[in-house]
Amino acid sequence: MVSQRLRVGTKIGFSIMPPWEVMQTSHAFIRGRASVMRVEEDSESIVDRVGVGALIEEYRFGQSESSAC
Repeated sequence: MVSQRLRVGTKIGFSIMPPWEVMQTSHAFIRGRASVMRVEEDSESIVDRVGVGALIEEYRFGQSESSAC
């Protein structure tokens, strides 16, 4: 979720958890940083939607323990 408008050149952080890890006791994730390269706003949509193209500059894989057992 983004709380501000994104512009080309903005640096963003991201975290991705693969969906196949949802029911496991530990979760794999990918975390990193990227630069926004393209922003596409959908003005015809009822819900505000923004498409973003980003260049991943760095990332790392990790694993964390789940607290939902």
